[in-house]
Amino acid sequence: MSAQAQEALERYFSQNALLLCNRSDELPYLELAGGDWNAIVSLLEREDVFYSRLFKNRVTYLSPELYFALKPYRRRLERLDANSLRLLDFLQAAGEASAEQMQQHCLLEKKTQTEALNRLVCELFVTVIRRDVTRNETWCTFTYGPAERWETKQPREKNTPNVGEAERILLRQLSQKQVQSLLK
Repeated sequence: MSAQAQEALERYFSQNALLLCNRSDELPYLELAGGDWNAIVSLLEREDVFYSRLFKNRVTYLSPELYFALKPYRRRLERLDANSLRLLDFLQAAGEASAEQMQQHCLLEKKTQTEALNRLVCELFVTVIRRDVTRNETWCTFTYGPAERWETKQPREKNTPNVGEAERILLRQLSQKQVQSLLK
């Protein structure tokens, strides 16, 4: 990982609230912000950013400020199916697990487990805790855990957003229509 890429991402997140992993015409993405895979993974492991699937179910990195502002709008148990609930119960009990461990303990087919995990990540119930297995220079698997675990590492003052904070933050990067879609 280059220190330059990590510094670029730190600068980016000091002024912006969300970043996509992959190329997009709608929002800034990792490469455009001057980052690289290892730099963003480093920020995830330091718990400086929150791994989600907020924007159109695409990997979206959130600033802590945005995560806490979005929390009242997400984390909707009624949107979780039985498999997602089972996976969430397991992660809350275990504290963290790799995708392979989740699949083994919850006895889910790989595709079913991936869908359940993606739903949990989209609703901000679960995030990346750390790197699991490095596959190559630009890819690794992750260990996931409950969002509450990530929250314990955040400064207390970030935990209590003002009413309307999520909309204000999102409007810096998205249109009003996109913001309303994310908040409903």
